Amino acid sequence: MPSLSSFVNSSQYTKENLNFPFLTAMKLGTGYVAPSFTGTNGAANNDPGGLFGWLIYSRANRYTPAKGLTTDTYIIYNNPYDLVGDLNRLDGITACLVSATGAGGTHGFFTAIDTQLSPKTTGTQFLHAINYLAYGGTLVITGKASGFSDYTEDSGNYFDLMIDPYFASDVATWFVDQPYTMGIYPTIVGTEGGSGSGITGSGYTLANFASLFGSVANTTGITVAGRVFNVYGIKTLTDLDTSSVQSGTKMTYTIQATNDVGGFFARAKNRNETYLTVAGLDRATVINGNVVNPIDWTGSLKTYLRTNRANFFVNYNPKFLGSDLVGATANSTIGVNDRVGPARMRANLTKDVNEIALKYVFDINNQTTRNQVISDVQTALDPYAPFIDTTKTQIICDASNNVDNSSTLNVDVIIKPILATDSFIINVTYTQ
Repeated sequence: MPSLSSFVNSSQYTKENLNFPFLTAMKLGTGYVAPSFTGTNGAANNDPGGLFGWLIYSRANRYTPAKGLTTDTYIIYNNPYDLVGDLNRLDGITACLVSATGAGGTHGFFTAIDTQLSPKTTGTQFLHAINYLAYGGTLVITGKASGFSDYTEDSGNYFDLMIDPYFASDVATWFVDQPYTMGIYPTIVGTEGGSGSGITGSGYTLANFASLFGSVANTTGITVAGRVFNVYGIKTLTDLDTSSVQSGTKMTYTIQATNDVGGFFARAKNRNETYLTVAGLDRATVINGNVVNPIDWTGSLKTYLRTNRANFFVNYNPKFLGSDLVGATANSTIGVNDRVGPARMRANLTKDVNEIALKYVFDINNQTTRNQVISDVQTALDPYAPFIDTTKTQIICDASNNVDNSSTLNVDVIIKPILATDSFIINVTYTQ
């Protein structure tokens, strides 16, 4: 019977491990719709909701006792093997995992033509998942962005990262309201001076984030745009042995490198380098495939992509991610808020300072209270010490920015990252 075990066979699939948890959100499919198996040769005649829908069906209907419910809004995977195991439960369904031409399986995963296997839409969604999971992170899959909100409410955790290969409007709306989550997007059609390939991740321009995020204001500044990481990169895996799916077959596929860049973020956290960068030869090379659109470091395209905030791979051996800029619109000026390390540091420090200030907002606003605030902020800065110039750090919470006995508490923190020539300022205000 067909199975997807070939895709994670250790002879051709590299899997990394992490010391620290790294949580990523991906919408892969749509909401669940119960499949009806009345199509050609007993294949499903309707789409159950892409990868997410098939997983829900498998977990609720192909296990005894059931592994999940049809009402589940998200599924958590800590490794690719559990994902493949859930999908392998579909092996008894005609033309679901694989179908030959004319054999039905319109809503399945792969099509076999002679000795070649090709991914359908759901199969590509599966490839997105296993390419990310190879780097050791945890993946939460849903069919609707509301599933991510359900997960955070149920678990109390927030996502480190969101990868959106399809520019889904509901994911964008959700992402805008996640102040501590990075978002990875592919570049789109368009080249310098002309039109480009239709494969996302191979164009030189960015998505229309003003439309996607619902406001031009979300494309500037640091609140939302400072969490957007665009990737000019596509990856190909050649002659993958897929004999477990169908005997004697191989597959060559091309996919966005956004999933791999998500893995670089996980690596950076694992190495305690989140506040430095995710790029570079020693931390940002891909596994399980080859990047096919790298650029020359000395070429003119580098400047164009950097202006567009499109991060690229460098034509070196091995190829590596050679840019680490955030942004949702083109800008030739690069400052402290435009590099991903300092941007992540600012976001997380802002969270830390907000939590500290909130503790004291109902205390009497006098110098004694303010000194306690300063002490707590200084302690909170200790883990960031390797990444900042501590001689330039300032914590201001005194009579210069507060009024004794006022109902409003103000805290200003000035930080200079070691990878920047200028500083950023965190301003926190709480009123009773």
